[in-house]
Amino acid sequence: MPSSIPRATILAFGITSFASGMASLISPSLMIESLNLPAGAIPAVKGNALAAIAMGIYYTLASYQNNTAFFMATVPMRLLTATVFWAQDWKAASIWEGAGAVLTAAALFLS
Repeated sequence: MPSSIPRATILAFGITSFASGMASLISPSLMIESLNLPAGAIPAVKGNALAAIAMGIYYTLASYQNNTAFFMATVPMRLLTATVFWAQDWKAASIWEGAGAVLTAAALFLS
């Protein structure tokens, strides 16, 4: 169990990113349906799945290392990602990214 709330938020994001990436890699058609993408996007979905898996590993490692500089650096990028996802009408992914970023920022501010 992480010893701080910021570490816990990063660990949770890493685990969910890894799990999402694995699910997308195993069954890309589920992601195609959930994001309302054409069937021709399966290669891109698989590529993004690999990126999500890698990101999950990086976030988990950063949590283990208690890398607060990494924690802080993720917040603006995750907020930008949430904005782009929202514009794409990918509301669930946008909320996941944005809420995670806000929780991490708040945890860092309060610690």
